[in-house]
Amino acid sequence: MSNYTRYILVLLTFLAACTQMPENAQTVNRIPDIFPDYVDVTIPTEIAPLNFYVNDTSECVYVKIIGKNGEAISISGDYADFDIDNWHNFITKNKGSALSVKVYTKSNNKWREYLPFNVYVSDCNLDEYGVTYRKIAPGYQTFSLIGVYQRNLSNFDEKPLLESRGVDGQCLNCHTPNRTNPDQFYVHIRGKHGATVIRSNGKTMIYSPKGENRNANLTYGSWHKDGRYCAFSETKIYQCFHTGKDKLVEPYDEISDIVVLDIVDNKIITSPLLQTDYIETTPFFSADGTKIYFCTSYNYPVPAEYNKRKYSLCSIDFDVVTETLSSKVDTIIDSKKWDKSIALPRPSYDGKWIVFCVSDFGTNPVNRAESDLYIMDMKNNSVRKIDEINSTDTDGYHNWSANSRWILFTSKRLDGLYANLYFTQVDDSGHFSKPFLMPQKNPRKAYCESLHSYNAPDFTSKNIDINYRNIYNGLMSEERIKISVKK
Repeated sequence: MSNYTRYILVLLTFLAACTQMPENAQTVNRIPDIFPDYVDVTIPTEIAPLNFYVNDTSECVYVKIIGKNGEAISISGDYADFDIDNWHNFITKNKGSALSVKVYTKSNNKWREYLPFNVYVSDCNLDEYGVTYRKIAPGYQTFSLIGVYQRNLSNFDEKPLLESRGVDGQCLNCHTPNRTNPDQFYVHIRGKHGATVIRSNGKTMIYSPKGENRNANLTYGSWHKDGRYCAFSETKIYQCFHTGKDKLVEPYDEISDIVVLDIVDNKIITSPLLQTDYIETTPFFSADGTKIYFCTSYNYPVPAEYNKRKYSLCSIDFDVVTETLSSKVDTIIDSKKWDKSIALPRPSYDGKWIVFCVSDFGTNPVNRAESDLYIMDMKNNSVRKIDEINSTDTDGYHNWSANSRWILFTSKRLDGLYANLYFTQVDDSGHFSKPFLMPQKNPRKAYCESLHSYNAPDFTSKNIDINYRNIYNGLMSEERIKISVKK
């Protein structure tokens, strides 16, 4: 008998064993230990199947999910790998109800039956096609393995939008759609052929990374709701690499100021209040477009005193009619009173909430193990730590769905090193459901064998169609749209 024949026989025997219905199963008086942890999570109907492994020594698993009317779907194999069409048909029928998940495992020809657990199907839609994110090595000492990708959340399809190896190894930085609509989209690229690439209603514009007589690049940005304006921080970014095993890298801003770019007139709007000796960074427009939220800190010398930089949360009014910034800056949270640092303020698009990161210092929470997410109620400015979604490791880099009922964020809770993407639903009182890890076709392969972190994620309302070659040709040329200062 040939080795190939033996292999086929072994495979057929395994498949036969794993397609049997569980018989005479011994009850295990606990719920199963599964990866990813999808126990008691709340999901939208649009999400891809929650495939998972059982963390025991079983030869195969059998999973049965029972809906509100007793209908069920089942799957057997070495892990729970659901058919996409069957999954969506089933959870759509069970919208707004709880699913009971029963797990059986088999080893040494004996079945075990675990206690069932629930998965809740939300009655609130996600209303998003997918997500975009940057994948990057945790230390990102080189730019060669950085890419910006798009993932279809209803299945497992992922495609690159831009990869650094396709643009001569340059760093692909922040990328943001306008309230999840990729008809307006920007990405910042650092390096020899650096630029700020803005895509608006089918037109791709490649801007000089610096404005006229400006000292820094247009980096972190946020779209105004009408799509004509984009708030940016003009930032010079540096990195400090640690030699110890517990810390990898510390990005910091040598200088950073806030401006508003008018993409029609190709001019920036400035204010002396945002062009100071302080560091002003990570601007984000309010839902109605009348305010810009940002973070600011005294410019302590770096890297020598980088841990003294504690950022306050501030805002400044923006008048779209006169195209002017206010003559007053409001301090919303004073870092001196908190003795903490605020980062990445993200107002919800319905104007009800602001979610932001809090850590000991700095404005790059991805490198802060103590980083947690907080929420502010815009009606009364009350603030609370979001204990129901934070972990003992890094949590942050969040964004809202367009309907303001879901957020995504990154967390290093799996191993303390790699940041992965999680989703959670927010209710009318500002409380969140248990976060769930982004589903993958094979979660062990996707998460346990990956060498990349997920970074700077955001929702996208539809498929993004980018002409990679046109962007590459534009970046490699010397032609750039010049930016002047609006008088």
